[in-house]
Parts: sequence; structure tokens; C-alpha cells
Amino acid sequence: MRSMPSGITVIVEEFIEKIETAFPGFLQGFYLYGSISLGAFQKGMSDIDFIAVIKQHPTVDEMDKLKNIHKQMHKKFSGYSLDGYYLVKDELEAEDQRIISSHYFSEGKFKGKKSFHKDSIDAFQIKKYGIIIKGQQVDYSVDFDIVVKNQKDNINTYWQNWLDSCKRFPSINYVGFYMSTGSIEWGVLGVTRLYYTIREKDMTSKVGAGEYALDSVPERWHKILEEAIRWRKGIKKSKYRSIWKRRADALAYMEYVIGECNAMAEKRGSR
Repeated sequence: MRSMPSGITVIVEEFIEKIETAFPGFLQGFYLYGSISLGAFQKGMSDIDFIAVIKQHPTVDEMDKLKNIHKQMHKKFSGYSLDGYYLVKDELEAEDQRIISSHYFSEGKFKGKKSFHKDSIDAFQIKKYGIIIKGQQVDYSVDFDIVVKNQKDNINTYWQNWLDSCKRFPSINYVGFYMSTGSIEWGVLGVTRLYYTIREKDMTSKVGAGEYALDSVPERWHKILEEAIRWRKGIKKSKYRSIWKRRADALAYMEYVIGECNAMAEKRGSR
């Protein structure tokens, strides 16, 4: 295995051993992505994101066994969450199937069937940065123009709605933007990652995106970026004397980045 954070190797090896013992020949490949593959894993904040490539869709009996394995792992390693997709190999490699059905698990539980988009940022990350634990390099193409379109849709739906809720009184996010540095970090670095992806046609961690933005956005936004980066790194002390000022900076920065993302996506689409 490639070098990974302390404790992750043991968890992943035990997880795969349980699956292969329960279903010999079922697991065709296993890949880690997310913060682990980007060198940004933080215990208590990051998940163990994976895709498991399987021979065929699991039967009812196999699903019961998978549910039990995830439950056991979550109970034994309570500080870590194995979050991932189970994807059928033939469907993943079929070029004419751009969206495929998967079985998705998170926090020790089966979360239902979930679509896996081959032209998504997750698929791009797995292909470019994924850590191969079992199997060969994943074999599918990614259309980055569609990735950018999806990122634009994401920033104009999820993130714009989230920002609007932070402005709307009374709402949980409205209060959170006053009291929680975690909410500031989530919003500021969340939109910044999309900014990085659209601008660089690549992806990076939240901290990586924040540090990149310090070199590419006007200086007026540096203080709120540094605040979010510090919190993400585990430095909880704020350099803002006023939570009102911090909130105002965060809201204004998010509005600025959403505007920049839209402008870049439109420019890319017009080429």
C-alpha cells in the first residue's frame, strides 16, 4: 500500500479480508480516494472514502453479509467511517454507460442505491488520484467539460441555497455563521474547492484550495481564507475580534467566489 495515515492501513486490510472471506472472488478491485488520496486526511474530520469494484450486483444474502461487515467495522473502529460505492466491474468499464447504479454505505450503514456518475468530480479523482489497494487502474473515461458543468450546477444549487440559508433569519445556518468556525470553514473552503477545479481543471484538498486562493484572489479575502484554513488544520483560535465582521467577510467571500465560478464556467462553455 502507498503511505497512508497511521491506522488506516490496518482498517482497510481488515475490511478487505472480511469481504474476501465472506465472498471469495466477489471483490475485483478496491480503491481509496477523498482526503486520503490527496494527503489531507484528518481523524475525526475525514472519512475513509472508497470504491469497491465487484463481480456482480450482490444478492439479498450477500447484502445482509455486507451490512454486517460494515456494522462490525464501524463498531470496532468508531473514530473512522468507511464511506463508499460498490460498483459492478462490467458496468464501470462500459463506455456507453455514463451513470451506473451502486450500493452505497456510510457510517456503518447501508444508505441505499446511489447513482455513480463517470463524469463527476469523484470519478475524476478516483481515476487520477485514487490509491489502488486491489486490482488494476480503473478503466473509464471522464469528460471534464461535463465535470465543470456539474460543478457549476452544484455551486448554483447546493452552495447558493446554503449561502441563502446563512443569510435567512431564523435558520440553523444563520446562527452557525455567527457561532461556529466550522460553518465558516465549510462554506469558505467548500466553494473554494469548486473555484480551484473550474479554474485549474483539476482538484485538491480543502486546505490546498484555500492556499491556492491566497495566491489568486484579491487580498481583501485573505483574512477569511486564513481563518478557514487555520480551523481546517485544527487551529481553533480565531484572529477575528468581531464575529459580526467574520460573518460578513465569509458571506461576501462566498458570493464573490460563486460569481467567479459562474464567469469561468461560462467562458469555458463558450469556447
